[in-house]
Amino acid sequence: MKKAIVNGREIPQEAVQFELDRLVRFYMNHGMTVEEVKTNLAKLQDKALEQAIGARLLLDRAMQIDLPVTAKDIDAEVEKVVAQVGGRDNYEKALAAQGITDAAFRKELEKGAKVNMLVNQACAHVAEPTEEEVTAFYTANKAEYGAKTIVDVHDQIKDLLRHEARGRAMDIYVEELRESAQIEYKEGKHA
Repeated sequence: MKKAIVNGREIPQEAVQFELDRLVRFYMNHGMTVEEVKTNLAKLQDKALEQAIGARLLLDRAMQIDLPVTAKDIDAEVEKVVAQVGGRDNYEKALAAQGITDAAFRKELEKGAKVNMLVNQACAHVAEPTEEEVTAFYTANKAEYGAKTIVDVHDQIKDLLRHEARGRAMDIYVEELRESAQIEYKEGKHA
């Protein structure tokens, strides 16, 4: 599998796998079958690597500029995680299992919050999909939805169109970041 070095730092395989998992979940939630995922795995892996590179560039940029994240913001994020894992005891156990301290986890949450703020800034100009766009997409892809009506898939289509529009905005922004970055690709060792 291909690897990348961005501004002198190799993109960890875990970061690429994280992006690949996100891509697979997204496409499967939007109709891609397991067989289609398998058929397109090499393309998805390449896209995951590019997304991991983009994530590194966004993180680097978010750390360079002053984006205000408060302790209260981080506390709220921690509480969301505590709720997701079923309580404070499970949270502590999960941190211990990962070999990470609460302080280190909070630092990672802060980085994530800064990146999210940067993404929101970069996508601030992206309009919500209109009802006409949703209807046009449904009409153009009606066969893929079978017996489902536009009411059944309205929110799914709107999410997809929003995701695509934000993705295009982020592609442009990340491309601007790439112009000043040093990116080197190399073939990785196969397991």
